Amino acid sequence: MITYPALISRSHLFTRLTGHTPEEFDAILDKFRSAYEEKLRERRFNPARKRAFGAGRPSHLLSIEDKLLFTLVYVRLYPLLFLQGLMFNLSESNACLWAHEFLPLLDQALGFAHQRPFHLGSGNGRGRGLEEILTEFPELIELGLLGDGTERPTRKPKNQSNRKIWYSGKKKRHTRKNILLSRPDNNRILYLGKTQDGSVHDKTAIEEEGLSPGSVRDPLPLGADLGFAGLEIPGLRLILPTKKPKGEELTEAQKSQNRTLAQIRVRVENAICGVKRSHAVADTYRNINPGLDDLLMSVACGLHNVRVAYRFQKA
Repeated sequence: MITYPALISRSHLFTRLTGHTPEEFDAILDKFRSAYEEKLRERRFNPARKRAFGAGRPSHLLSIEDKLLFTLVYVRLYPLLFLQGLMFNLSESNACLWAHEFLPLLDQALGFAHQRPFHLGSGNGRGRGLEEILTEFPELIELGLLGDGTERPTRKPKNQSNRKIWYSGKKKRHTRKNILLSRPDNNRILYLGKTQDGSVHDKTAIEEEGLSPGSVRDPLPLGADLGFAGLEIPGLRLILPTKKPKGEELTEAQKSQNRTLAQIRVRVENAICGVKRSHAVADTYRNINPGLDDLLMSVACGLHNVRVAYRFQKA
């Protein structure tokens, strides 16, 4: 059985199981405790509540540390729920119950810590305006942004209508897709697009985000690949590599420019790699609850940002 007191003394194993060092765990813990206590207050003072507070069977996850550990291990390893239950001395049904209970709290905790990327489903239910991003990070006027789409495999849908729209011609399998915008200097994920079908093109996916330029005066540079060719969003200035003309060759200056752009744009690929350290968004997605694909991606991006913040702060 995995418990926090037994695992914390083995820091290397702790990091491999959770994806975070004990110091990073402590940084998340305070915010997770706040989110958990807020949830308990809502339940306690719910007018529709009939049972006395504290009624029912005692939980096997006694401490708040064990609750957070349970959630991080699930996101990091993404085991089958019966195996998750075996690791924490829970039945499969209770493991499923607590996973769905704690994942929204972890997402909320990452929001309290200002590590969760803003996305369409958070806050007021709309896409984040470029003006808001620049208000929080004014240095991006010079640095710009990096953008790319990422896909994660999913099981073949039983619904016949979903089989075609979920099929990605690029990956040759059924996938779910998200658009990410990151910083070019430290790989922090700033914006997470909603989860879309695998057949949706990257250009279409970012256009559907409805990014609002607000009162941005100078267009914000956005480094991307040729999948975004033709994109026109007010407030964004697209920077793309030069495509080789048919039957011709690129000049040496164009090749040099493409290499320089590739050296910068690869950082968004590194950010996506950091997000997919969480196997919940790297392995084949198998959950069926509506909205859980968005939630897992939001949590994975927030946990990646925690690692980025700790690494650069320590450096």
